Amino acid sequence: MPSAPETTCYHCGEPVPAGADLSLEIDGRRRPMCCAGCRAVASMIRAAGLGRYYDFRTELAGRPEREADPGRFAAWDRAAVLDYHAVAADPVEKGRRSLVLVLENVHCAACAWLVRRYLERFAGIGEARLDVSDGRLRLDFDPARTPLSTIAAGLEALGYPPHLDAPGSGAERDRNERRRMLKYLIVAALGMMQVMSYALAGYLGAAAAGGSMDPETGHFFRLVSMLVAVPVALYAGQPFYRSALAHLARGHLGIDVPVAAAILLALFSSVALTLFGDGEVYFDSVVMFIFFLLLGRFAVMLARQQSGAAQSALARALPARARRLTASGSEDVGLVELSAGDRVLVADGEVVPADGEVESGNGRVDEALISGESEPRARAPGDPVLAGSLVTGGGLTVRVTATGRATVLSGIVDLLGEARRRRPRLARLADRVAGGFIVLILVASAIAALAWWQIDPARVIPVVLSMLVVACPCALALGTPTALAAATRGLAADGVLTANPDALEAVPRLTHVVLDKTGTLTGPAMRIAGIEVHGGLGRDRAIAICAALERVSTHPIARAFEAGHESEHSDTAAGAVAGIAVQQPESLAGAGVSGVIDGVRYWLGRPDWVSDRAGIDIDVPENGTRVVLAGGGRCAVIRLEAAPRRGGRELIEQLQNAGVEVVLASGDREAAVAETARGMGIAEYHAGCSPDGKLALIRRLQRAGGVVAMLGDGINDAPVLAGADVSIALAEGAAIARTQADLVVTGRDLHPAARAFELAPRVRRIVRQNLGWALAYNAAALPLAAIGLIPPWAAAIGMSLSSLGVVLNARRLGRARGRTPGAARTGFSPAPEAGASA
Repeated sequence: MPSAPETTCYHCGEPVPAGADLSLEIDGRRRPMCCAGCRAVASMIRAAGLGRYYDFRTELAGRPEREADPGRFAAWDRAAVLDYHAVAADPVEKGRRSLVLVLENVHCAACAWLVRRYLERFAGIGEARLDVSDGRLRLDFDPARTPLSTIAAGLEALGYPPHLDAPGSGAERDRNERRRMLKYLIVAALGMMQVMSYALAGYLGAAAAGGSMDPETGHFFRLVSMLVAVPVALYAGQPFYRSALAHLARGHLGIDVPVAAAILLALFSSVALTLFGDGEVYFDSVVMFIFFLLLGRFAVMLARQQSGAAQSALARALPARARRLTASGSEDVGLVELSAGDRVLVADGEVVPADGEVESGNGRVDEALISGESEPRARAPGDPVLAGSLVTGGGLTVRVTATGRATVLSGIVDLLGEARRRRPRLARLADRVAGGFIVLILVASAIAALAWWQIDPARVIPVVLSMLVVACPCALALGTPTALAAATRGLAADGVLTANPDALEAVPRLTHVVLDKTGTLTGPAMRIAGIEVHGGLGRDRAIAICAALERVSTHPIARAFEAGHESEHSDTAAGAVAGIAVQQPESLAGAGVSGVIDGVRYWLGRPDWVSDRAGIDIDVPENGTRVVLAGGGRCAVIRLEAAPRRGGRELIEQLQNAGVEVVLASGDREAAVAETARGMGIAEYHAGCSPDGKLALIRRLQRAGGVVAMLGDGINDAPVLAGADVSIALAEGAAIARTQADLVVTGRDLHPAARAFELAPRVRRIVRQNLGWALAYNAAALPLAAIGLIPPWAAAIGMSLSSLGVVLNARRLGRARGRTPGAARTGFSPAPEAGASA
């Protein structure tokens, strides 16, 4: 970037006070500084050997607001603050922490380079990644070697004041971006209307005068048009000039390079003709061009900000404070003061402040914001609860197990943030194609200019201007990222989080889908599959007694007897258990439960344990999962099975109808896997598979030319998910914070996964439509503009309408079907960063 004039500060560009002598030698020259703060920052940059920052920065730095004061950040070194905002960065080096800081004054890649190189000077610094788009610095450091307060004070002294990542920081940044773009848009709109009125007056005056206007009047209208158009173009066109300079500084041609060239060429050629010559001017075309471009860019910016709505909503989901139980009662504390092991009260209608386990109380918990599950789930002592979930119909006492960035909610926010920052392969490919097309446009424009110079020199500028504008590959660059953004937004509304947008490209090419059984086709809960009663014990009575006894147990099998759980006997339990009182309850881990009901001691649990306690011989088949109820000389043998997930059969039928081969691979025993395969209509199945065995199966299919997707629960299937071409994980509980899958299915059924397989072919089709339209439009418009058939004003409208067309076509993918009430309520719609400008 060219250095600032000598009357302004070399570092920040502010005016230098009269008589100030704060200059500093940089690159062999005395550079003026406006204040001691800028001089100190520039001295620090020079002393650290980072003077190249001034060579390739594209914007002036911000002026330091205050002198660096390490004491201001002393509170950041407190254990409670670190525990809340940071997580362990390395499981081996226990002391290392990872956290996110939001930096002010981040403008360009030079800022990221400067911050990264500056932080390398501190001991214990690992990874330091600064995202220029949102100013977030992801920092891996060792607080024992360099305290966080020292790092924060150094960043502030460098001119980038840091803040601990807060839920509202992204919303405030988006709001400021909208305001800034609206200012540009309003100025361009007002300028366009004013200049167009002058142009219209000139056209009408010429028509009234018989086709020509007297020179004095014509010159007057050109002058007033220039007085309006020049400041409007220089102010409202800033986004394009800055973007073009940034791309050129990095050594490649971006889509804003021909845009900026066209604007400046038309503007200054019109100024020159107005002041020093005679000919057609293009002030009306310039301001119209800027307005339509800004309108398209504003629409894309809104779509990009909407794509982060889920991330912002989740980040703001936690309450500001919590009620912590103490020996003397309760106290109101901030979330940063909570730590693992604390006990908190969560009343009806309140939000759970941290991940934890219910210690006492009963209620239902709405997890729609986190998992997309539309129905609240019952929670009793021993059950887990997640930060950000809403308690309804009861109150809970929760023992905290994780806070801050260690919670599941924070894991989802990080997952969505990483997805937004990730550039899909198709988008990168489109950018490369657009870059090549820009070269073609510039070369073709130069050839056309030489040709028209020989034919009619007066037509050179309008022809070149039309070519630069009409063939700008904005639609080409926008077609892919906007389609992927809309698709991931629609999938998220249906309960599928897209961690890797490239997966949507691979899904339509799948030949095989490998399914896990336990935890995937079948849920984690058990259900009653059958019951045999002996000794006069009725079936309904047996189920009711089991349900009453299991209320004292937290074992997963106990859920099979819960009222409302999926079972043909659930209604029986629900109706009868309320009238049964259990006295002297006992529970033995790994064995079963017992209690006295109506004066009779009953035992329920493992067959051999019940047989010993009840003193009776019970004949129990060895296959399957069975529990025994016995007491008073009567008994019942209850067969349990894992409940199949809703939507599993529909998903398999959908894949098979699409010609995809479905394979079941499970670590379970042969009989159970075969039974599940038969029930689901799967021809090929493999039992007794370890994670390595599943991975070997996928490798074998890939070597045979297959494109393989793995659908698993994301815990013990991690190696297999990593080896598949497309990995899809079901996320229940803490698994969602740890999974590295391409797609993450929330909720408790497989309908969202079916939606992903259904939507992916449409994504490919719309991407092809967008790219085909953009290429066809550019290929047709460029020669027409080269032969002078498209005037500059029509080129501006055509290019803007082309860009808006691909954006509107892509937004069709965001229309979700089967949206859960919870998802609709929260506006759950994440998407990757579009990464391109209109």
